[in-house]
Amino acid sequence: MTKPLILQSDFGLSDGAVSAMMGVALSIEPTLNIHHNTHDITPFNIHEASYRLFQSISYWPANSVFVSIVDPGVGTSRNSVVVELENGSILVTPNNGTTSHIAKFLKIKHVYEVDILKHRLKNHQDNYTFDGRDLYSALGAKLASGQVSLEEVGIELKIEDLKTVEIGTYTLSKQTLSGCVEILDVRFGSLWTSIPYDVFNTFRQDHQGKYHIVITHENTVLYDDHIVFGKGFNDVQPGDVLLYNNSLNRLGCAINQGNFAKTYTIKPGLDVLFTISLD
Repeated sequence: MTKPLILQSDFGLSDGAVSAMMGVALSIEPTLNIHHNTHDITPFNIHEASYRLFQSISYWPANSVFVSIVDPGVGTSRNSVVVELENGSILVTPNNGTTSHIAKFLKIKHVYEVDILKHRLKNHQDNYTFDGRDLYSALGAKLASGQVSLEEVGIELKIEDLKTVEIGTYTLSKQTLSGCVEILDVRFGSLWTSIPYDVFNTFRQDHQGKYHIVITHENTVLYDDHIVFGKGFNDVQPGDVLLYNNSLNRLGCAINQGNFAKTYTIKPGLDVLFTISLD
């Protein structure tokens, strides 16, 4: 019985890179069920890769196997890891910060350093720029098909050995609640902030009416207005803006049947500040 194998990368689908990874996996075990998380990660954006894993990994069946390759350090001395979550799901990835969100918000059980010489494809010892094909998808396929156990991956590391990148946080006071525009709901242009919904509820208490929203980047105001909170997008008229609780229980900001990010030329970033006040 094979386990689902889910691939993520910043490769896109305009060439054969993803196809090559799938081919390697199916050559190892033809009965594998291969799925795709996304291959549209912004090139080299480790934070985004980390967030997209957090967005989806806990919704897959226990014991699923994820392979994530966003690897600006490919060919360098950076190491590679296999991370086991508490529910038995596995992530194969370079140790470059891709695990930052799941390390903070989910529970990691074990971490293993990949023995590269042992698990790299044969006759690819001199290829240093495509570990997604030559190492990660191959090892992911072996793990998903039971040909390799976790103990055979390599030496066990401490959870503290995982590299991290900065992720979004928030600050709360009596007057304001601030976070950042951590990522977008890409297709619809909604802003997903780093502000947890339960913290927002603590902040607003019994407040009725609109909320004063200010979005800034490097002291430039990108948006400044008063808007309502809604349970769903249709709580406001088409073209109107609202706050809402997104699918990950983070505060979102959207235009009903519109694209907030394009309308106000806002890109996500830890330095794109999102501030709420009750005035």
